[in-house]
Amino acid sequence: MTAPERTPLGEIVDWLRGSIEELAARQLAVVRASFPSYDRIPDEELLRSSRRNVLRVAETVAGQDGLPADVVENEVQSAQYRALQGIPAEDVAACYRAVLKVVRDAFFSRAAAEGVPFEVILTATQRLWSMTDRLFDDLTGARHDIELEVARREERQRLEFLHRLLAGNLLPSEMLHVGSAYGLDADQLYWVFRARRATTDPHALSRHLERSCADSKFPALIGSVEADVAGLSVRRPVTPDDLGLVAAIGPVPLAEIPHAWAEATRLLNVAAKYGRCGVVDSESLSIRIAVVQESELGDALYNRYVARVLAESRMGEVLLESVRVLLAEKRYVPAAAEALNVHTNTLRYRIERFEALTGADLTDTESIIKVWWALEYWQVHRTDPR
Repeated sequence: MTAPERTPLGEIVDWLRGSIEELAARQLAVVRASFPSYDRIPDEELLRSSRRNVLRVAETVAGQDGLPADVVENEVQSAQYRALQGIPAEDVAACYRAVLKVVRDAFFSRAAAEGVPFEVILTATQRLWSMTDRLFDDLTGARHDIELEVARREERQRLEFLHRLLAGNLLPSEMLHVGSAYGLDADQLYWVFRARRATTDPHALSRHLERSCADSKFPALIGSVEADVAGLSVRRPVTPDDLGLVAAIGPVPLAEIPHAWAEATRLLNVAAKYGRCGVVDSESLSIRIAVVQESELGDALYNRYVARVLAESRMGEVLLESVRVLLAEKRYVPAAAEALNVHTNTLRYRIERFEALTGADLTDTESIIKVWWALEYWQVHRTDPR
């Protein structure tokens, strides 16, 4: 920095530099009296920032843009430290303006006492206000950057905890100690769910689940797992059909969460094969879970009751769909015919044709179970090449 010209203003700049300890102490007094959130910051750390404020004002009054080379910390770094120290953003902004006012007021008083011309004081004042506004913008930007980084880090830690919790990779002590930071309670029961998005907005389902599952006891712990959404909540999840598919298990205690997660994953895959949407659970899928997973049995029944019909009749799919609807309508022919939009005699002919091709008797309970199983298996594997 070059020395200011020997003018009345230059004398004031020298006085500011020479009064750095006194002015720093005044700023510290203001901070301690007006900003309780700064109580956690040691005096020496605040005095270091206060000395820098005096030097900043002195250099600005002298027409210089910057700080002396021996000042190792600037305002941006200080703002980042305050963010990491947990000082609220509004307190940082208000405190910054308050301590700069201490130094500005000291400058005005000294300049007036020394008889510095009004126009010279006005010019210096304009420099100070410009400097304050510019640095305030820098502080705001620095604060935003560090808060964004902190938020990202906390989200990564939260997601890592959720993954380990669902996978059963937490020690009991970790589950209780770390989990308490996220609101988990050892005495609380939880719903565990895995969801698959149906919309083009990748965050719509997550946002909805966060809102709908939030509770005063527990805000819900939700994050991404592979291409799906994983969650833990004290409320049973709900979601519109158009947002996606949610497989929910619960409520279960903390120790059973990994098992519940594995079950939710299994349910989700089964429900997806059926083209389901909304919320599903073990009860709503019931025996269909076995239909999907018992592939050996499914293949055998498929070959007898489905593949044979498809191979031997040009109307194979029509016959199969007719029987499927008949079973869905509790074998009540008029209702099934109405659902298929055909005459009852037409439906009866199709049923007879199916029975002739397969040897099934749709009045026999055992045959009905086998045919239903085969048709369900057909439904979930219709896109598979055979």
